[in-house]
Amino acid sequence: MGQFFLLTGTVFMVFMFPLVSHPLLMGLIILIITFMIAATLGLGGLSSWLSYVLVLILLGGLLVIFIYISLLASNENQTPQNNKIKMFFLSTTSILAGSLVISSSLKVFDSKTNALLKMTHYNNESTDWLNLLYSEQLGGMTIFLVLYLLLTLIVVVAISKNDSSSLRAL
Repeated sequence: MGQFFLLTGTVFMVFMFPLVSHPLLMGLIILIITFMIAATLGLGGLSSWLSYVLVLILLGGLLVIFIYISLLASNENQTPQNNKIKMFFLSTTSILAGSLVISSSLKVFDSKTNALLKMTHYNNESTDWLNLLYSEQLGGMTIFLVLYLLLTLIVVVAISKNDSSSLRAL
């Protein structure tokens, strides 16, 4: 049942996105959508690693976008338009009511059977890829990837110095 509310919240935020005109509010909506999708993947998936990786990648991208937008965006107030808000709430309530009727009639979210299926499938197949990644045959490749990421981090920090920034100072 928690997945259903997360999915409807995600749909709600997706429908709200076109109504917002300020870039900082758009970034906030994308952040909320990211957390809701990651929570849905974490609850419904076999492993929560995919949701962690998704959140970390999108937060890194949003951090860069937030810095550039906050430096370039003017300090304007967000004024809502009444027609858009009425249409938004009407469409959202009709979608939520329709999805509640459909989900209650189909019994899609049966938590006991889903949890049992997830547990048996998780114990059999979900750790195979992790064992393969850290096996003795691929140990050198894993160390190479870690060192490559460390070198990339050092190069990026060296390239982006404070005295040669492209925008005004924070």
